[in-house]
Amino acid sequence: MEPFRFRQLLALLFIFSLSALQTNANTSFNADEIKSRFETMNCMIAPRYTPEVESFIKKHFAYNGSSARRIMERASVYFPIYEKYLKEHDLPQDLKFLSIVESSLVPQAASPAGAKGLWQFMSETGKNYCLTIDKEVDERLCPYNATEAAMQYLAKQFQRFGTWELALASYNCGPGTINNAMKRARSNDYWAISKHLPRETKNFVPAFLGAAYIANFYHLHGIEPNYPNLDMQVTEAIKVYDKLDFTTIASVTGLPVFVIEKLNPAFKKDFVPDNTEGYDVIVPRRTSAALVEYLEARRPNSPRKKDMPEVLPAPADSSIYKPEELYFRSVYVVAEGDKIGELAETFNIAPYNLKVWNKLTSYQLKKGQELTIWFPNEFHHFLPKDEKLNIAPVAAHGVNSKVAEVVVEEVFERDNLPLPSEMPTIQTASKLQSIHTPSLKVAIAPPATVAAPKAKENKVEKIIAPLKDIKIQLPKLKEKQPKQPKPAPVKPGKKYIETSGHGLL
Repeated sequence: MEPFRFRQLLALLFIFSLSALQTNANTSFNADEIKSRFETMNCMIAPRYTPEVESFIKKHFAYNGSSARRIMERASVYFPIYEKYLKEHDLPQDLKFLSIVESSLVPQAASPAGAKGLWQFMSETGKNYCLTIDKEVDERLCPYNATEAAMQYLAKQFQRFGTWELALASYNCGPGTINNAMKRARSNDYWAISKHLPRETKNFVPAFLGAAYIANFYHLHGIEPNYPNLDMQVTEAIKVYDKLDFTTIASVTGLPVFVIEKLNPAFKKDFVPDNTEGYDVIVPRRTSAALVEYLEARRPNSPRKKDMPEVLPAPADSSIYKPEELYFRSVYVVAEGDKIGELAETFNIAPYNLKVWNKLTSYQLKKGQELTIWFPNEFHHFLPKDEKLNIAPVAAHGVNSKVAEVVVEEVFERDNLPLPSEMPTIQTASKLQSIHTPSLKVAIAPPATVAAPKAKENKVEKIIAPLKDIKIQLPKLKEKQPKQPKPAPVKPGKKYIETSGHGLL
């Protein structure tokens, strides 16, 4: 082929490829449809569809929504943690969308200016909010500690400015910049002062609104996230004060080392350093009791020191680690008046867990709706357990005494319970059904009916009883209460001024 014709062919192929990419980039994006849906969105900030909002949404839905898909997959890991802290600080649940703007929910995210973590704290700001940042630890990368700091910062800025638009903007550029813009514009309205803000901050609130749209409506764009396993979704943070290797944590919890590494990005090396204030170590909740037992047994005067094995078991082999086989499925039938927050609290999970597990498009429930709930087959322990699980008389929970008189108290060996095949009723009060996982204290009031297949049929049972009649309480883990951390000291002669925010400056 002649060189000229060959170059023509290459040019045509390039144009065709570019056209195909452009077509693919715009897949599932209809601006008019999105705008109509966006303007009716229920959000803590009144939706305002701007070119910046459209640009943010379009970027994440490009190429068949690959970016939005990855974000929503990671949301199943971090949104349950965020919901816990938002509830504790009495803040709007929509604030969890801010982390999408900051880091796309990547804990290791770093900006050119030095901001890091899910919430993109600058080093100085992180230290002023009691995050440890040194050669061994960077708590800006800890999903638990960084979220606590972010909630404190946001609550403070909302108290200062009075609107969430300004509080979010100050998160990006700092309150000093917001104050200057308000003076120049002679207004405290974000949209009025935005022209006096840095370009990135000007686009920050529109980006937040775009993130809220993605989190609320991704399913309408044909996006089906491939969620991580339940060990990643249901976690707990345990305070550790003495140096502890990741290998030891893996041995104690029965997990592969890579799981410990993945859940704990704040530690720069393969161990937890010693610290009088303690560091949070994140593990799957089903293994948290094992870690607490080991830490307690390690104490010099612990009565359980004698139960400590001479040699720790080897960490689990990653090739045989199958977390999908460590949980069983139960089905709860929604009763009149049930609320997803109350259900989540009862089952000791986050509302977002229920939303993900049931592909819910909102937090609203309907009577008769069936909800899938996942429980561990067992709670992993490090030391032998001799505790008892008490099934309290129904009468003790305010149930009609006429039906409660036939219900007796039964005691079961903890963590040695056969998987039941039916729910407790007046006649079968001594039996446990699938919701009653080991280590749970449960009382279920009659009347209760159940449609339950046998255990061999995937161990799935329906819980048909009003939520108010179900009492579940997880045993509290004994944990040394850490001291309240003190703010980082300010150098003599200098006054700390908040001039920088958390965003990509």
